[in-house]
Amino acid sequence: MSGTEKVARVLSLMAIVGLTFTPGRDLTAQRATAQQATPQQATAQQPTPEGYVPRGFRPGIGLAPGMKVTDLGKSGRTYRVNMTKGDEIMSGLTEFAEKYHIKNAHFTAIGAINKGLFGWSDVESGLGQKKIELNQEAEIVSFLGAISVNNQGRANVHGHGSVALSDGTVKGGHWWEAHVSIITEVFVTEEEGAPEPPK
Repeated sequence: MSGTEKVARVLSLMAIVGLTFTPGRDLTAQRATAQQATPQQATAQQPTPEGYVPRGFRPGIGLAPGMKVTDLGKSGRTYRVNMTKGDEIMSGLTEFAEKYHIKNAHFTAIGAINKGLFGWSDVESGLGQKKIELNQEAEIVSFLGAISVNNQGRANVHGHGSVALSDGTVKGGHWWEAHVSIITEVFVTEEEGAPEPPK
């Protein structure tokens, strides 16, 4: 790290804890002013202990050189898709996407399931996805994904998520199937102008 980078880092950390440096002013006087801070300010100015992230931390810029941005347009439509006991979520979303001609969308959901099949990509073995099975009541704590179309123009629903079990542990991964136990609500937002719904 160069001297200039070190100075920039120190000034950045000073700003995080509420200290300012005024060029040309006596550093001893600035230190004395800092020592007159309130107890709350003094606590905030203490160094961050090891294992903690400092308050006000922001991720660095320029650390995602492979990032690409696509403007998906300003028009769109949001649907709420309700499913009830016994419905299979991935099948239902695929049917919904084909019926409403959804080509480009994202979704989130809440609800509960009592049977599911998730997957974990075993990249090193090249054997595909390891099965993670669920055969008990569970709350959906996160479920998100995208809807697109494949080369044959058929709907492709891709979702990842997790469910909480009765003891608070979590299972999840890539979702292959999930059967609703009570109710599930999926909110689908289309990223382009939507056609009129079918009659």
